Amino acid sequence: METLHKLCIPRNFEKDIDVQDITDMLQDRIDPALFFETNYKTQGMSVLFKTAFERFKGKSQQQLIKLTQSMGGGKTHNMISLGLLAKHPAFREQIIGKDYSDDGLGKVEVLAFSGRESNTPNGIWGELAKQLGKEAEFKSLWEGGLRAPGQSEWINMLKGSPKLILLDELPPYLDNAQTVAIGSGTLAIVTTTALANMFNALNTAALSNVLIVISDLKATYQSGTRLLQSTFSNLEGEVSRFALDIQPVGSSSDEIYDILRTKLFEKLPGKDAVNDIALAYKAKVEEAKNLGFTTYNPDKIFTGIKEAYPFHPSIRELYERFRENQNFQQTRDLIRLMRKIITSIWGTGIADKRYLINAFDIDLNDTSMNTTITQIKPSLGNAISKDIANEGRSTAESIDAQYNIEFISQVAKLLLVASLADVPNALLGLTQHELVGYLVEPGKDITSYRNAFEEFLSQAWYVHPDKDGRLHFQHVRNLIAELNSLIDGYDDDNAKIEIRKFLADRFKPIIGDCYQKVSVFPPIDEIKLDEEKNLLVLFEPNISGSGLNPNLLHLYEHTQYKNRVMFLTGDRNTMDNLIRKAKEFKAIQRIIKRLREEKVAENNTQFEMAVDREIKIGQQFLSAARETFVKLYYPFHFKGQDKLVDAEFLMDFKGNNYNGEDQIKKVLSDRQKFTLEDPTGNGFKVKCLQRLFTLDEMRQEDLISRAASNPAWQWHHPKALEELIDHCLKNGIWFKAGNYIQKNPPKEDTSVTVQATWADKNSSEATLKIIPKFGDVVHYEIDQEPTTTSDKITDFTNWKTNDMVVYFLCVDSKGINETGKAYKWTNKLTLKYHTYDAGGEKKIKLEASAPDAKILYTTDGAEPRDNGAVFAGDFIIPKGTRFVLAIAEKKGVYSDRLEIPINWNRPEGLKIDKAKSLVYEKKGTFKTSNNKTTFEELSLFAKHGAKFRGPILNFTFKLSDKEFWSCVTFAEDLVLTKEQIEAHINYMRTSLSADGTFETSLQLDGVVFPSGQAFEDWVSEKQMELSSLNQEEIIQ
Repeated sequence: METLHKLCIPRNFEKDIDVQDITDMLQDRIDPALFFETNYKTQGMSVLFKTAFERFKGKSQQQLIKLTQSMGGGKTHNMISLGLLAKHPAFREQIIGKDYSDDGLGKVEVLAFSGRESNTPNGIWGELAKQLGKEAEFKSLWEGGLRAPGQSEWINMLKGSPKLILLDELPPYLDNAQTVAIGSGTLAIVTTTALANMFNALNTAALSNVLIVISDLKATYQSGTRLLQSTFSNLEGEVSRFALDIQPVGSSSDEIYDILRTKLFEKLPGKDAVNDIALAYKAKVEEAKNLGFTTYNPDKIFTGIKEAYPFHPSIRELYERFRENQNFQQTRDLIRLMRKIITSIWGTGIADKRYLINAFDIDLNDTSMNTTITQIKPSLGNAISKDIANEGRSTAESIDAQYNIEFISQVAKLLLVASLADVPNALLGLTQHELVGYLVEPGKDITSYRNAFEEFLSQAWYVHPDKDGRLHFQHVRNLIAELNSLIDGYDDDNAKIEIRKFLADRFKPIIGDCYQKVSVFPPIDEIKLDEEKNLLVLFEPNISGSGLNPNLLHLYEHTQYKNRVMFLTGDRNTMDNLIRKAKEFKAIQRIIKRLREEKVAENNTQFEMAVDREIKIGQQFLSAARETFVKLYYPFHFKGQDKLVDAEFLMDFKGNNYNGEDQIKKVLSDRQKFTLEDPTGNGFKVKCLQRLFTLDEMRQEDLISRAASNPAWQWHHPKALEELIDHCLKNGIWFKAGNYIQKNPPKEDTSVTVQATWADKNSSEATLKIIPKFGDVVHYEIDQEPTTTSDKITDFTNWKTNDMVVYFLCVDSKGINETGKAYKWTNKLTLKYHTYDAGGEKKIKLEASAPDAKILYTTDGAEPRDNGAVFAGDFIIPKGTRFVLAIAEKKGVYSDRLEIPINWNRPEGLKIDKAKSLVYEKKGTFKTSNNKTTFEELSLFAKHGAKFRGPILNFTFKLSDKEFWSCVTFAEDLVLTKEQIEAHINYMRTSLSADGTFETSLQLDGVVFPSGQAFEDWVSEKQMELSSLNQEEIIQ
C-alpha cells in the first residue's frame, strides 16, 4: 500500500491563481486551456452551459439565470467559465460535451459588470454601453443627469449578435448606491428601475439571443438582496420564467472532492490503489471498534474513501459545518485551505507517511495556517494557543510529549475544525466515537488513546460538552479552567484540611469492631489514647527518612495504653501528588456548590460534567492516597517484646467506593491482630486466661486495663471481653465475689431445691420434686430437722406428702462439699367457704384443705387469728354482719385470711365484687390442647388484662423424624404475662430447631384478673354463664 507522496502529484501552486475576476476574463488575462485543465465542471456548471448556449442560439426563453450560493461558492468562477466558452468556441465541445453542436454560433459577445466597481459615474448601463462601443449613442442617459434606460433604449443597445451579460456582486454596489442622491431619489432606485427595464427588454424577440447571468449574495448582503428580490417581483407579472436558479457547487454531493482533486492535483492513482487504502482504513476502524473505542461504521469509511480520495471523507462532513460562516468564501476558501495543507504535508515529509489528507493535518504552528483558521472563527484564538498548538506548550502537545504519541494534537485539531461553525443553530463538535472514527489510520497505534484523551479533557480549558455528548471548543473557559484557577488559589494548608476531611470520611469506623476512633494528621501532643477504644492515626510520611516518624515512636514508648493505637503512614515522595489532588477535590466541590446555589439543573450539561469530574477526581484522590499510605504500624508482642510492627497496606477499591475500615480489618486479620472469634467460645476464653486473667481473681476493670496495655491481646469487638466475662459468670465457669471475678470459686455447701405441685387444690397432699445441690443423698424428717441417720429420699421426682412441715438435709457422699443447713419445706393450706339460706336465716360452711386443721373466724370484723372462734360446724350468720373473716391453721402453718362478703338483699349464690381483683381457679385446672387454642386463649385473657399463675407448658415436636416431648413447670405462686409465656414458647421452638411439627399446650393453676368486672367481661365474651361457676372457683 503506497503513501500519498508515491501515489499523488500536487500541482505547482506558485503558478496557479486562486481568485480571478470577470474583468480578467474580459481583458483576456486568463489562459482558457490552463483554466479548464485545473477546474472541474460541476453539475450546476453543466446546466449553466447548456441553458446559456441554447439562449445564444435563440432556442430558449430563459433570458435570466441567477447563481445562488454564499460568498466564495463558485458564482464568479462559473461566470468566468461561461465567459471563456462564449469568447473561445474551440473549447466548447471539450468542456460542454461531445454531443454539443455549435450550429455556426461562433463567438458570443461578453459584457460584464462587477459590483466592486462602485465608482461608475455613468451607471451600469454606461459601463455596458462603453464595452459595446456605444457611449456616444447613449450619452443622453447620463449627460445632464443620470437616468434609467427605458425598454426600447435597452433593445437598441443590445440587439444584434448574441450577447452574454454578466452581473457579478451587485449587492455591494446597490448598498453603496443608496448613499448617492439623484434628484429626489437615490442611485439605487434609478439602478433598480434600469435593471427592471433591461430584464423586461429581454422578453422581446429582438433580444432573444441575449442572456443575463447574475449572482446573488443574500447570506452576506441583506440590503442588496431585498432590492434584487423587489426587482424580480416587479418582473414576475411580465415574464413567466424570468429567472432560473442554479447552484454552482452541489452542497449535498461529492462535487467538492472533484473540485479539490482537479484544482490541486496533477496526478492521482487508479481505483485499485484507492481500494487497497480504503480496505486498510476499514480494518483499522474495525480494530478500534473491537477495542470499544468507537461505534463508527467501518463500511462507511470504506465507501467514503473511495469517493473522497486522497481526502479523508470527514473533510466534507466538517466543511459542511462552517461553510456558511460570514466572510468564509465557501469553495474558494476551502481550496486555499487545502492547498496550504497539501503544501505543508508534502514540504515536511508527512506525505511520505500518510495515506489520506485529513482535517487534522492543519499545522497551527505555521503562522499562515494559524491565521487562515483563526479568520474562519476569530473567537477561538485563545483556545488554539492554550489547548491545541503553541510551539509544544499547548495542552494537546504536552500530552503527546508525555505519552510519546501525536494523536492527541490530531484529536484537538479535529475538534477545532468541528467547532468552526459560527452561524445560529450550527452543529458543533464531535462525539468520542466520531473522533476515533476520523482519527484511526493504518500504522497508528491508539491503544493508549483512552488514557491520553482523558488526560486531555482533564487539562483542556476551552473544550465543552453539549447535551448529546459532543465535544467542541468555545471561546469561554470551561470547568477545567475554573478548576485550575481555584487550585492555584489554595495553599498546602488548605489541601491538608481537605485531606483530613477526605480520609476521615473514608476511614470512618462504621461497624467499629476493629477501631472506634480515627484521627488524620493530628499534632502529636494532641493524640490522646482511651482505655476502651482503639485509635487509628493517619500521619504524614516521615520526611527525615524511612520508617515511622520518631516522634510517634516516642509517643508510643511512653504511653500506658500501648494496645490502643495504630499508625497508617507511608512514602513522602507521593505526598506532593496527594496535596495536588486534594486541591483539585476541594476546587470541584466548590464549583458544584456554586452550581447548586445558582440553582443550575442537575441535568444541565455543565452540572453533569462537574459531577463526573468530581467522581474522577475522587478516584484520583483515592489513588494518590493509596500510593501515599502504604504502611500500617500496629502493636504486637514479637519475640518476647512489645513493639510496633509494620504491615504492607494496599487500598483495594470496589467500583468507585472505598471502605478504609474493611481494609484495616483485612490487614490486621491476616496478621492475627484482629479477630472475629466468638467471645463465648472456649478458644477466646483460653486466650484471656493466658494473656489477661493471669491471677486467681481480678477486677473487671483490671482486665480491661490489661487489654488496653498488653500488645499480645488481640483486637476484637469492644464488647467482646465484657461478653466473655458475662458468659462465664452466667454459666458458672467464673464467679463473682464482690468486685472480683474468681476463676476457681470456693466450694459451696450442700442444699436442696423443692418443687411442689398439688393435684387437688382442695387437698393438702403435695407431690414434691427434690433437687439436691452439691450433694447426692437427701435425708428428711417431719416437723423437725433431720440428721445423717434420718430416712433417705428414694424418689426424688414424685415424693408425696400431706404433712404441713418437712425438713430435708442434703449430704455429699463423696465428701467434696460441706453439709449445709437443713431446708424447711412448708405445705400450702387453703380455706374455702359456702353460704346458703336456711329458712329466714343465712348460714355459712368453712372447710380447710388439710384434715384436722383448726379454723378460726369472726363476724364483727376482728382479726380471726387473734380473736377468732373455733369453727365447729355450719353456723348462723348474725343479722347485720357485713363480712365473715376466717383463717385456717395446722402445726403453725396458716392459710391466707378469707374475707367473705355477706349480702342480705339477695338470696345466696355466686358473689363477685366488680371493683376488687379476682383469681379464677377453675376446678380441675384450665387447659388448652394445641398451638391454635393456646395462643387464642392467651390473647383473649390478655384482652381483659389477665395474668397467669403457675403455668405449665407442654411441648411435642419432632427431631430427625422422631417424636419427643418436653414440659416446663413454673412455681404455683409465680404470675406471668401473656408476653412472657409466648416468649418462652418461641424460645423453646427456636432452640430445639424442630423439623416442622411443634405443638404447645397450656395448663394454668389460676388466672388473675385486675377486677371482678374484667372477669365478668371475659365470661361474657367466652359465652359462659356465671351460674355455671362455683363460688369456690372465685377468689377475691
